[in-house]
Amino acid sequence: MIRVKLKSWTATFRYPTFQSGYQPTLPLPPISTILGLLSAAKGEIVNLEDVEFFGYIFKSEGKGVDLEKTYYLSNENEVKTDVIRREFLFNNTLYLYLPDGWKTYFKSPRYQLLLGRSCDIATVEEIKKINLEMKREVPIGGTILPLEANVPGMILALPVEFDYSKIPRCVKLVKPFVLLPYPKDRRKLKTYSGELPYDDELNLGVWIYDKSLFS
Repeated sequence: MIRVKLKSWTATFRYPTFQSGYQPTLPLPPISTILGLLSAAKGEIVNLEDVEFFGYIFKSEGKGVDLEKTYYLSNENEVKTDVIRREFLFNNTLYLYLPDGWKTYFKSPRYQLLLGRSCDIATVEEIKKINLEMKREVPIGGTILPLEANVPGMILALPVEFDYSKIPRCVKLVKPFVLLPYPKDRRKLKTYSGELPYDDELNLGVWIYDKSLFS
């Protein structure tokens, strides 16, 4: 297994179907964003069946609000403008846990890696071979869990996969998840009562996903 460390100044993970003059951001990336990163690194669309397993931990130093001018076409085919307030996360770190074969793709990504929109550029800081031992009663945070994990937290239905054969793309799979943002105070981390792979450098459990969890 490898651990890929990515950094970005900004990140934006929009709430699904949220339409308003104010655009909040999710506190951490959904699985669809992770698959998007893998697709950009490999240079082709990556679906759940294309990756043996993956896990991730996301940390952010804070959140801000930006004013953004948007352009859109009216029903009369006239170009109109609007100003919206958009949340963003800043000084972000994402750790990806992947099979060894992904080292080649992240060492030389085919396309630009993004944590959200085209302006949320991410860079690879480290690719490290890592062994995670299984441990019980470990702290967990900075990730999302399936409801079956029985860990309390904010529950949202999030996109997992998109169908890119249509324009515009459409959601292929949606699942409910428990969101566990990484807290500023480590003492507020949740504890997973079962057994999980444990990253002793980060002192965190890592929830590993594979395609069988979505069947």
